[in-house]
Amino acid sequence: MTKIKKVCIVDDVIGYEIEENFMATIKDIAKLANVSTATVSRIINGKGEASPETIRKVKQIVEELNYKPSSVAKSLSKRQSNLIALLIPNLNNPFFSELVEAIESAANRKGYQIYLCNSEDNRKKVEYYLETMADNYVMGAIINSLYVTEEDLSRLENRGIATVTIDRTQFSHPYSALAVNHVTGGYIATNYLIEKCHCKKLGFLSGPQDEKSSEDRYQGYLKAINEMDVTHIERIYGDFDIESGYRASYQFLLEHPDLDGIVSSNDAMALGVIRACADLNIKIPEQLMIIGYDNTKYGDYSIPRLSTVCQFSEKSGELIIEEIERISKKKLKPKKYEVKPELIIRETTEIGS
Repeated sequence: MTKIKKVCIVDDVIGYEIEENFMATIKDIAKLANVSTATVSRIINGKGEASPETIRKVKQIVEELNYKPSSVAKSLSKRQSNLIALLIPNLNNPFFSELVEAIESAANRKGYQIYLCNSEDNRKKVEYYLETMADNYVMGAIINSLYVTEEDLSRLENRGIATVTIDRTQFSHPYSALAVNHVTGGYIATNYLIEKCHCKKLGFLSGPQDEKSSEDRYQGYLKAINEMDVTHIERIYGDFDIESGYRASYQFLLEHPDLDGIVSSNDAMALGVIRACADLNIKIPEQLMIIGYDNTKYGDYSIPRLSTVCQFSEKSGELIIEEIERISKKKLKPKKYEVKPELIIRETTEIGS
């Protein structure tokens, strides 16, 4: 059955009958205009090289059929697209979902689309996505993964893909990077609990062992502990989710009733601590003060609202996209950026609240 039928001509304007959900191709337009696909492509791309009558005819058919050029086809012809790949470790942690939102918003404002790659912290998935980035001719790649090597970055760069690594990826490679000073983040959170909140016995709720960003936050915590006359009770471990924060802190709080401050490696686990305190009838902040890390939206709606450390902002998303654009389009040298974390004070540490 024919998908497009010429049904009438009125004042030299052709009308077509089109099947529902049909999407026209360059071949369809070429057939109706009785020209080659190459001619149609030149006219669509504004390169002329056809008679005025042919150009008028092709443009009319394009309009009648509501033809939209394929972004994939453009990518294949130009060996580049408006796609920017974003490789993240997971979407379970609200920090990463909000990071995606910030970067995608910044990209869309500049006319770019995000190709989201969720590696689930799996090296095989990382390898798959790195390969598909090249297959889709992405113009740049934003990498947040512990499982991407300098060799991986070099391979992308050699294929003409500008790279920017953020947060968890090593900072020592020769390409563009945006890193957060997590030692400073851990320090300012702990220092606030000691100096402003007068906490004397603190605990640290860590992410998985050997996870670099969590380890850096812990080193900042220890630095503040060692500068003051306070007691570090213990370091306990979770998996960066609410459930692990609850499980890790519940027994810990039972065993240490005199604990008066907790620094958590992220907001999700800190929310688990808040729930554990509610179940154990521990009052926040009167008996225990808590500071999370990430400044996710959830912390502003918890009861009580969570004090936290902000490591990324919407401006960070804009900076990352601008760096991709700077390298990819302007062919400038890679740059390193370091973000200084900022303390956000809310109800879990408000003195006298």
